[in-house]
Amino acid sequence: MTELDRAGPMPGYYPSVWPCECGGPRRQKSAAGPGLNLQPGEELKATARERAGRWPVMFVQRAQGELYLQGGAPPFQSDESFGWLEKVDPVSLEPLASSPKLPSGGHNWCGAVVVHENGDLYMTNGSYCHRLTPDCTVVAERELPIDCAYNGLLILSDGNLIMKDIQLSQPSHFSVLEPEKLEEVDRLEFPENSVGRICIDLTPDGEFVYATSDTRVYRLRYAGGRLELDDGWTGSYDLPGEDQSFAWDTCVGDDSVWFQDMGAAVGALAILTARPIGTIPPALHETAAGPQHVFRMSTADATDLDALTPFALPDAGIIAPPLYDQDSHILVAYDSNNGKLGGWRYGPEGLRELWRKDIRNFQQPMLFAETRELIVDDVQEEGDYVVVLDLETGEERGRVHSGADRSSGMFFCPGWDRDVYYVTLFGQIARIYVG
Repeated sequence: MTELDRAGPMPGYYPSVWPCECGGPRRQKSAAGPGLNLQPGEELKATARERAGRWPVMFVQRAQGELYLQGGAPPFQSDESFGWLEKVDPVSLEPLASSPKLPSGGHNWCGAVVVHENGDLYMTNGSYCHRLTPDCTVVAERELPIDCAYNGLLILSDGNLIMKDIQLSQPSHFSVLEPEKLEEVDRLEFPENSVGRICIDLTPDGEFVYATSDTRVYRLRYAGGRLELDDGWTGSYDLPGEDQSFAWDTCVGDDSVWFQDMGAAVGALAILTARPIGTIPPALHETAAGPQHVFRMSTADATDLDALTPFALPDAGIIAPPLYDQDSHILVAYDSNNGKLGGWRYGPEGLRELWRKDIRNFQQPMLFAETRELIVDDVQEEGDYVVVLDLETGEERGRVHSGADRSSGMFFCPGWDRDVYYVTLFGQIARIYVG
């Protein structure tokens, strides 16, 4: 059975509840702790702030009360490009310490930050990787080998760092860096292009890295500081006769990888087709017109595949992966373009629908495991709301305006005091809490 990131400890990571995006390398997006525990008669409130002229990407936790915010420069402009890291007050969201503007090779893309077991923070932004101390002082910098934006950053079980460039047509490349001086210890050319972020599953049989291409999922094996393609495991999610586009990230649960196609959203393509990435985009591209699909692919046998068409509406689109809760065997899938979200239970007969909602979620969903509170967003004409749902029933427990006009497929992060943190690429950040 797949291990749970939240059960910890996670080798290589600082022992916090949320030391990286999605809470861990398997991208299960499930947080330990008391959750919001929203009760009848209580309501959600929001403390909203703006980082003008910046793209906030994610919050992560270090020690108790230590909250960090990572980001870059906003897209669709070429005037400047940089990365940044802040230590922020967990209640007011005001900066307590800040890095200088960090080079990114001219690219504007949502990078990542991780909190390492050595106590320092590492971040990718554009084509650079940086090591920073807890007070946001830079101690090491590395220009990465490919002149392109790198999509995500995770830690391997031996403490080395792994990252991959984002490509729409050319083969992507993986780099493994040692954590002391960020020297490259291994590099691997991927068989195809890859857009989505990677996930890692450390098992008794080895350490495996999963990544998507336009039509397939591949697995790499990591051992002794070296990556190699697992030739015995690769699977296709190409559905004959369907007008599909690429999948973003995978997540791991119940000895399967879970993911959604239809990732070529217009806004994402506008960022990714610009050169450098995230600058002035070329003419908009046509996108696939098919419905949303969500997939389960066995980690034991990649030909063991389930494909669900959850909403059967044309012109589907997403910019983030699904959520799968191994405890309840519930899959949460959505179609951002068509404003649909639902829950399905996985069992011997496949996926059985539990509920569906008219909710336009763009963010990566998050779950408070103890309280079964599912955190999503819902973009309405008047702005973006953070919504709390019951995972089992879909019942809405609460919602509050985030302070943002739009959403962007970024990441939630749990807090310490019945709260959760929210970001969007348009500069807004928020603490959502029980008032």
